[in-house]
Amino acid sequence: MLRKLKFYFLTRPHLLNRLQMMGFLFGFLVVSVSTLSPADQLPVVSGSDKLHHVIGFGSWVFLCCLGSKKRLFKMSAFIFVWGGMIEFIQPWVNRYGEWQDFAANSIGIILALVCILVIRRYLVEAEPYQSSVSNPVKF
Repeated sequence: MLRKLKFYFLTRPHLLNRLQMMGFLFGFLVVSVSTLSPADQLPVVSGSDKLHHVIGFGSWVFLCCLGSKKRLFKMSAFIFVWGGMIEFIQPWVNRYGEWQDFAANSIGIILALVCILVIRRYLVEAEPYQSSVSNPVKF
């Protein structure tokens, strides 16, 4: 089943590129609205604020994992810059801009990229193992 699905998408890269762009735009909207909407006070949620930044920006990168690696890195660079811009803009929309949040954003981006590259390397791009017995070496 996984092999058929992999073959389907590998023969139709335009679908992967389209899904990658849709994930990027969806992540942009969710992160921008949730971090730049004015608030009288910050909502009370369980867990650390920095952990939420790591999860939010890491999830945004994961939404961009389909498609080409080159475009993934370009999108990740934009996400990194946008994370800094958000922290710069937040004081003007009655929010708190902290550079520690920017560091947490960056950690989330890097962790997601590492996970995506490992998954692509060992699960998606890996060729099935072929025994040397079925293909004997000729001297």
